[in-house]
Amino acid sequence: MKKEIPIFFACDDNYIPLLGTALHTLIKHASKDYNYTVIVLNAGLKQINKRRVKTLEKKNKNLKVKFVNISDLINKHYSELALRLRDYYSVAIYYRMFIPTLFKEYDKAIYLDADLILLDDISELYNTDIEGKLVAAINDKLVSTVPVFANYANNAVGIDANEYFNSGVLVMNLKKFREDDIETKFLNLLETYNFDTICPDQDYLNVLCRNDKVLLHTGWNKMPLEEPGFDYTTLKLLHYNSFEKPWHYDHVRYGDKFWEESAGSPFYEDLLKIRNSVDE
Repeated sequence: MKKEIPIFFACDDNYIPLLGTALHTLIKHASKDYNYTVIVLNAGLKQINKRRVKTLEKKNKNLKVKFVNISDLINKHYSELALRLRDYYSVAIYYRMFIPTLFKEYDKAIYLDADLILLDDISELYNTDIEGKLVAAINDKLVSTVPVFANYANNAVGIDANEYFNSGVLVMNLKKFREDDIETKFLNLLETYNFDTICPDQDYLNVLCRNDKVLLHTGWNKMPLEEPGFDYTTLKLLHYNSFEKPWHYDHVRYGDKFWEESAGSPFYEDLLKIRNSVDE
């Protein structure tokens, strides 16, 4: 029997074209040696969007896509979760925090944001030795290279900016999350501290995993930033997490790679419509 690799996303209807594109690239680079179970956490999605995403299963018999509505759990904690939100954030950014208690059948899993593309097989990331730590993650170069963000990480969050990780690509030790009752600690932190400058869920995760993480090389979470000395032979995943998105603007760094990898996706026309709707 092939080893199962669980991969979690959080998504609403607006992000379906990006989720579909991420999955298209996941399939494109997937090994035949594994079964990939994709679990899309949501608070209600249109049936037509679910069906469209499910069609991707036909492209790879080793892929299974499941949709899990976690509205009941989120509503139970909504007042605490919404208390610290600002700007364009929604409570969806916190969905990943509840994966360990919601999915006790898994001891380890991948969490991915939807605004990324894969350039290599995700099983390689899953098979990372996380050394018994809570997470394996990648330093957030947007934070460590921008002085105002670095200062915030160092002095407000209390995490060295060079060790502050991005929460959009995670290998999660779900078993240890449960053993250490991280969900309760997270909710307690949420009520006590207001992290509101970079990304709330990311700040809380960095605090909770301060001394319990493995930092991986940048190639597994490469952002569209200039990075002198970056070894492009290690490039595995492009994460378009900054304000400039290739589906919004031309001339975005690594934008050509995004369009190249998304070609052939059932969601390609959706991406073009989004791009054509945005004025430069």
